[in-house]
Amino acid sequence: MASSQHWFQAFKAVVYAALFANVGVFMWVADDWLAPKAIDQIGWVIILAVFEWETGRLRAGRALTRISAPALLAELAGYGCAVYALQHHAVTGNAVEVANSIAWLTISALIWVDLFRPAGARGPIRTLLRLSLYAVALACAMWCAGTGSWLDFWDAVIWIICFFVIELNIFGLKLPGLRR
Repeated sequence: MASSQHWFQAFKAVVYAALFANVGVFMWVADDWLAPKAIDQIGWVIILAVFEWETGRLRAGRALTRISAPALLAELAGYGCAVYALQHHAVTGNAVEVANSIAWLTISALIWVDLFRPAGARGPIRTLLRLSLYAVALACAMWCAGTGSWLDFWDAVIWIICFFVIELNIFGLKLPGLRR
């Protein structure tokens, strides 16, 4: 059991290292830290970091009772960046990016609900909604692959994997040999 937990921690380290490399590439490609894509990346890194920290405090079956003020402020800053990018995508008429942004913001809202109200998180309605939203994110990734936007495809896939890790943190999902 301890070995499985070590493997999961190593998996998370590799996933998060790949994410930071991905963000670095986006910053390099954007060549402008104020570009909407760069701001979006920064915002989601902040959101993911807060989710990782908050879900690390969870105990199986228990809800969070509060979030620290610094974590809340950081997360709100992250959402500000994500909404800024969504607004940019809407103005430029990029329907795929709009759909992707809305899906991720809604996934984040569900995670918040699950952190503070875990009862029903595995219920059929929230499960169907969660799976539908991840399907939208995956469809957007596949669209990027289909148009030859391989960097955007890789970006989408790594974010899906990162949020899968957060889902594992929240629900303590049972992977073979992994217990929380």
